[in-house]
Amino acid sequence: MSEAAVLSGTIEGVLFRRPETGFVVLKVRPDDGADSLTVVGEMLAAPPGSMVRAEGHFQNDRAWGRQFRARLLTVVPPPDHVAVVDYLASGVVKGMRAKTAKKLADHFGESIVGVIEAAPERLREVKGIGHALAGRIHEGWTTEKASRDILLFLHSHGVRPVRAQRILDAYGGGAVAKVLVDPYLLARDIRGIGFETADALAERLGIPKDAEVRRRAALIEALRRAVEDGHSATLCQEIVAAAAAMLGVGEADIEAAIDGALAERRVALVGANGERYLMLQELRNAEHRIAGRLKALLSTHPSWSDASPFDLIGPAEKQLDIELAPGQREALAVALSAKVAVITGGPGTGKTTLVRALVAALDGRVEKVRLAAPTGRAARRLSESTGRTTSTLHRLLEADPARGFNRNRLNPLEVELLVVDEASMIDLHLMAALLQALPDEAALVLVGDADQLPPVGPGQALADIIESNVAPVARLNEIFRQAAESDIVKNAHRVIKGRMPVFRGSATPDAFGVRAGDAEEATLKVLDLITKRIPEGFGIAQAGIQVLTPVNRGTIGTRPLNARLQAALNPNPGPMIEQGGQRLALGDKVMQTENDYQREVYNGDIGRIVEMETKARRLQVQFDDRRVAYEGEALGALVPAYAITVHKAQGSEYPAVILVLMREHGRMLRRRLLYTAMTRAQRLLVIVAEREALERAVAFADPVRRSLLRHEIGLAFDLEEDAHGSLGPAA
Repeated sequence: MSEAAVLSGTIEGVLFRRPETGFVVLKVRPDDGADSLTVVGEMLAAPPGSMVRAEGHFQNDRAWGRQFRARLLTVVPPPDHVAVVDYLASGVVKGMRAKTAKKLADHFGESIVGVIEAAPERLREVKGIGHALAGRIHEGWTTEKASRDILLFLHSHGVRPVRAQRILDAYGGGAVAKVLVDPYLLARDIRGIGFETADALAERLGIPKDAEVRRRAALIEALRRAVEDGHSATLCQEIVAAAAAMLGVGEADIEAAIDGALAERRVALVGANGERYLMLQELRNAEHRIAGRLKALLSTHPSWSDASPFDLIGPAEKQLDIELAPGQREALAVALSAKVAVITGGPGTGKTTLVRALVAALDGRVEKVRLAAPTGRAARRLSESTGRTTSTLHRLLEADPARGFNRNRLNPLEVELLVVDEASMIDLHLMAALLQALPDEAALVLVGDADQLPPVGPGQALADIIESNVAPVARLNEIFRQAAESDIVKNAHRVIKGRMPVFRGSATPDAFGVRAGDAEEATLKVLDLITKRIPEGFGIAQAGIQVLTPVNRGTIGTRPLNARLQAALNPNPGPMIEQGGQRLALGDKVMQTENDYQREVYNGDIGRIVEMETKARRLQVQFDDRRVAYEGEALGALVPAYAITVHKAQGSEYPAVILVLMREHGRMLRRRLLYTAMTRAQRLLVIVAEREALERAVAFADPVRRSLLRHEIGLAFDLEEDAHGSLGPAA
């Protein structure tokens, strides 16, 4: 490698840019008059005409020849009034043209920078510059200078350009001060920055290894990791041990940091069942709100309580032209008996029929009825099965990226009865927001399968509400005739009881297994199933087939499967964009991986790319009900979706499901995951697996999520917990 060097010059052109990482290839004209050359490095967007300073070394690239590889690449302010002309006209100031910029330079000469910074009112001496433009010039220049100084500070301390920009966007002009006081805030506030990155920055800033701010941050990081595993509360000694191991210090050092974290109200210390638990304060608040709202809602009777539940059922059956089974009638009576009720049952037990009957039973008594579900696909499925308008919970609650939810205690929903399907997917944050938004006079019915996977987020709100016994629970156990003939349904019920699925040898089964010895064989069999065997043998189009797998990475995760499936199902796509190491091409099936309130697309929504501008890195995705435009950082939320994880499939159903289970999936091979995957299939289920992997998935029950919601409900309802955590009336 050649010796370190410093290069300054002017950007003549941007040859390549990868927005998600800040990687750029620039054509730069050096200040020393040498020939223009290629500069490679990482920086934020800068238009041609901007001046840059690069620290790095010269190298010879086999493909591109001699170039400068920059370790640090930053935009610098122009050094003289001539360069200021190019800089002002480069787009820094909206409405500034090159002709006007030249007039400024000619009028003020070498003093132009001082005038812009200290006496912007003098800019109006130049013809064509009014009060508004003078203000924009001053604001644009000073903002750019402040931003440049902040970004340079962060970059010089090892923060990559894209992350530095996120810090600037989040903290504004106070970014440097905030980072100097507590760099560990970045792990909490900035997407893409974890504890390790923040800790490395803290070391560069000279924060001692034994500083309390570091020990406190490790404590919170240990809690955050527990939350990622689904726990809302964790035994204090477990968190202390995890944080101590993270830093390589004694547990006493971490114990000493608890008081500081409590004082900041970032964590809560809770005594329950004779133990001490630590929680993130926000989750403690969520559980407290859930318990309080359940108590308030259940303390009064529903508006229809003047009629017996059984008196309401007959007219509902007549209206729908159905006859409910005795168990369904009992369950419906339970659901009608209180202002908060739960309907739960497995596949084929008639949950949807009961929802239709519930709404019909209250027809004429309740005017404002709303139906909702956590995901767009679940909401559409509910709409199709009930014939009523539905919405996602985020749309119902009017999600706002700045304020959370616009519907809340101060601005409650206009609803008398709210029915929420797929309630097992609702985490603590969303359940708290939902209950906060319900007016006191409203009734809530939660519908879900408690045996499915718990939410992706923390807690298991539905299961805890069921097990608390404070709200009536309508349990559907009978499998009805049509569903009882389905191998999908029968095997799902076998699996949740810990028994291996049994596949019949009939000519047209709706579920069967395919053995695979390794990842490559499994991939080839998936390709054969999706391209030939299922479309030709079962009449299900490729668009109706969804491949599911437990994980994203590994040799048989979603990433390698999507690469192979893209090549098979969309082999000649034309325009394409590389994003995060994956291909996004015209015609590709893609999935949104995070909630985007501005675009109103949410985690798990699936669509197809229908338009693409490769050079501008813009595209449009057609979701079921709308078309959404993407560019810039928003592209980072899209991934190919020919294969998705089982967790992402929650709340959705597909005509055909191909489930891949291999031994390398390890600890993800769990009973609930298998059960949830199987129940996503409507017409056909194919399990491609190593037998040992399938056996492990059936045999291993899921680890219990730790939560204090039941404890909190017990306090709200003045109940006592027994040794097993069950609630009962206080003595």
